[in-house]
Amino acid sequence: MRITIRDHVIDCTDRTAIMAVLNLATDSPVRESVVAVDEAVRRAAALRDAGAEIIDVGAHSTRTGGETVTPQGEIDRLCPVVEALRAQDHLISVDTWTASVARAAAQAGADLLNDVSAGSDPEMARVAADFQLPLIIMHMRGRPKEHRRADQRYNDVAGEVRDFLAQRAAALTAGGVGEVWLDPGFEFAKTAPDNVRLLLDLPNLLRLGRPIVISASRKSFLAELLGHPKLPSSEVQALDGLLEATLAFNALAAYLGTHIVRVHDVPATAATLRVVNAVRAQRRQERPSDARG
Repeated sequence: MRITIRDHVIDCTDRTAIMAVLNLATDSPVRESVVAVDEAVRRAAALRDAGAEIIDVGAHSTRTGGETVTPQGEIDRLCPVVEALRAQDHLISVDTWTASVARAAAQAGADLLNDVSAGSDPEMARVAADFQLPLIIMHMRGRPKEHRRADQRYNDVAGEVRDFLAQRAAALTAGGVGEVWLDPGFEFAKTAPDNVRLLLDLPNLLRLGRPIVISASRKSFLAELLGHPKLPSSEVQALDGLLEATLAFNALAAYLGTHIVRVHDVPATAATLRVVNAVRAQRRQERPSDARG
C-alpha cells in the first residue's frame, strides 16, 4: 500500500513506517516523550532523523485521572508547534478528540487527524472533510481518560473491533471524509489476552483495505505479558524490559503487515523494523502469492 498525504508518499509495500509521539501533555506517563513547546522543533527534527515519517503531536493525555485541559489550552499548546513543524516540512498528525482543537490545528497546517474517540464529536468529520485531511479512528469502549472503568468483557473482541471500525469508517466516508485510517485500540478497555487476540487478527483487519496504525508503545498490557500484575501506566514505565516488549510486539505487528506503528522510542524501533522489513521484502520475492502489501 502506498499512502499519499498532500505531497508526501509513504510506501508501505512490504514495510512498516514509523509515527513518532511528540508529547506536549505535561502529565504523560511516558515522561521522556514530553517536550516543552520551545523544544518541540528540535525534538521533531531528531525523531525524523532517527527514522520517523510522521510526527504525532498531542497536548491532552488519555491517562486515567490525568490533567483536564480545556480546548483553548490544548490549542495554545498545539498550534504554535504545528505551525513551526509545518515550516520545517514535517508530516504532522494531531492527536485530539476535540473537533474545535482539530480545526485550529488544521488551520495551523496539520496533515492528519488522530482521534482516539473515532469521531464521537460529530464536528470531527466536518473538520476532516473541510480540510481534506485523513482521519485515524480508534476502537475504545468508554471515553478518553475513563476507559479503564469500561466493561472489558467481549464475546469476540477481534470481531467487535473489526466491525466497529468498518462501520465507523463507512459512516465517516459517507459523511465526506476522504481517507479513514484504522487503529484497533490496544490497551483501551481490553485485557492482556484481548490485546494478543487483536494482534493475531491484524491480517483480517488489513483485509478492510485501509491504512492500519497500531499504538502499543510502552502500554500496561505489555508489562502483564512480561508477568507483572495490572499496574497504573505511570508505574509501568519504570519496569525493566518494557522497551524490549514494545519492540517485540511491534515487530510481530509489522511482520503481519501493519502499515504504521506509533511509538515513543524511534531509533530502536527503526532498527527493529529494518530487519522485519527486509524479511518481508524477501518473503514476497520467494512467495509472492502469500505476501501482504
